[in-house]
Amino acid sequence: MRYETVIAPQSMIQATMHRLLVRPKSLTDLAHDSIRQLIVDGELAMGAQLSEATLAAQLGISKTPVREALLRLRVDGLIEIQPQRGTFVFSLTPRQVEEICAFREVVEVSAVKLAMDARRPELVKALQANVREMALARKMRNWKAIRQLDEAFHEAIVDRCDNAYLKQAHQLIASKIGALRARLPEQAEQVDHCQQNHAAILGLLRDGRVAATQRALALHIRDTLASYRAASNVAETAEAGLASQGGPR
Repeated sequence: MRYETVIAPQSMIQATMHRLLVRPKSLTDLAHDSIRQLIVDGELAMGAQLSEATLAAQLGISKTPVREALLRLRVDGLIEIQPQRGTFVFSLTPRQVEEICAFREVVEVSAVKLAMDARRPELVKALQANVREMALARKMRNWKAIRQLDEAFHEAIVDRCDNAYLKQAHQLIASKIGALRARLPEQAEQVDHCQQNHAAILGLLRDGRVAATQRALALHIRDTLASYRAASNVAETAEAGLASQGGPR
């Protein structure tokens, strides 16, 4: 009897491997993602005290995955666990805001050069679409979409730098920057200024002017410093108010 070897198509093998490797998210993963989003979206105030029982009831799960999620969020820098006091959403001093913005500038300015060297046409296309969408969101006064597009603009640059270490470095602060961005006041003038900066960066990038693009991006990030300081100060003021009223800190 003669046997023949049958080789399955590569696409079939990849599809089978994908099915085998994909696993549903655990309750801890779901709790982590949900609580992180509440913090980043500004629904949980900076410095606010958190209750495992309240979060578990809100998410419809037991306290155990919530506790595990909070420990992971502590590693992410979004949660502070203080012995004998409790668990709190992170808060930032003005000095810490300055350090985050300085770190962000170093990472993104390095990333934009690498992205322009390696994937400039792709990056230009992504940023052009982003700028168009932000203009539409501004016209509709969709502030949440504007914040998301602002974040996506900067992520598009880092994602295309093809340097895993710069990407990891950016992830260290991405959630905190997102949380600060969500707490900015909804002011049309500020959005217009952001749009102008993004358009200027895009124009320089499209023309291949690396050094000028880096300078424009650095100035744009420095422009946000005062706004982010104000956002963190609002959180500190609210926390101090709760303390003076005998509320949780």
